[in-house]
Amino acid sequence: MSTGRSIKHVISQGVISFFILLWVYAATAKLLEFDQFKVQLSQVSFLKPMAGLLVYIIPLVEYSLAALLLVSRTRRLGLMSSAILMSVFTVYIAGMISFNPELPCSCGGIINELTWQQHLVFNLFVTALVYWGCFKYIKPNS
Repeated sequence: MSTGRSIKHVISQGVISFFILLWVYAATAKLLEFDQFKVQLSQVSFLKPMAGLLVYIIPLVEYSLAALLLVSRTRRLGLMSSAILMSVFTVYIAGMISFNPELPCSCGGIINELTWQQHLVFNLFVTALVYWGCFKYIKPNS
């Protein structure tokens, strides 16, 4: 294995590890602050009808993505699904900035301490990172 290819492999594995940690952290933070998470979801008008279900589905999906990323056979699906979910979360944050900036973030953990604008920047960076990870993982020679 050449040095350039070795570095790319290490970086790709770092991205995968980052997302495993991110999904486990995000899901766990939501479950630890479950009541707050549920209240905050129900405060968003278009989520209110689904809040009772989303409060369980979102952490389950986040844990599932971490599990998919842990297994080499399912890693590609985990990366692509992570890209989709990060895109959805990023669009949600952009919508919250536009329509409900006074509502608190329902993300949990330290991310909950960010302003909506800071959260959008964080999400844009992390979304770009996962798309890059998908590209590098699916096409390892590039």
